[in-house]
Amino acid sequence: MSEDQDGKNIFIETLEWVCNKLDLANIPYMITGGSALGFWGHIRTTMDIDVVVQINEDTIDSFLNSIKNDVYVDFENAKEAVSKRGMFNIILNKTCFKIDLISLTKDVYEKEKFENRIKMEFQGKEIFVIRPEDLIISKLLWNKYIGGSERQIKDCASIYRLNYEDLDLKYIERWVKMFSIEDEFSKLR
Repeated sequence: MSEDQDGKNIFIETLEWVCNKLDLANIPYMITGGSALGFWGHIRTTMDIDVVVQINEDTIDSFLNSIKNDVYVDFENAKEAVSKRGMFNIILNKTCFKIDLISLTKDVYEKEKFENRIKMEFQGKEIFVIRPEDLIISKLLWNKYIGGSERQIKDCASIYRLNYEDLDLKYIERWVKMFSIEDEFSKLR
């Protein structure tokens, strides 16, 4: 992973920054996607940090104002994304690393996975990260949605292999059945 001019890892610095800003704004969040993979599986390069946020139209303005000097952000795009429960991105000026902020939807599974997030220690601070079970399910769903991705399957296999003894397999099996991704899940075993 690249370093900035101060010799800091830009991924770590950006992740620390966004978690700190969300904590200061009292916005509940969850690190997900390839960014969360390093907590549960193999570490691989990722081009952005994916963060699910519980943000709404009442809190978006104050959050954007609190970060506006540190990032590039399209205010109108961000507000529209939040109103539609979509995604917007920001780029941290210091590291030039992109952060995708994904509004928490009202979907039953999305809400349950957010409620199940885990508090973990990272660089001496506590941050919220998706559970390994939900990361597997989410990546299998993404794999299905995009029509197949070797990267997603490898990510899932890594999470499964490294966490097998601690995984709640009944939870995973319930959701993979509901989403009709049993075949994809069976490839991990």
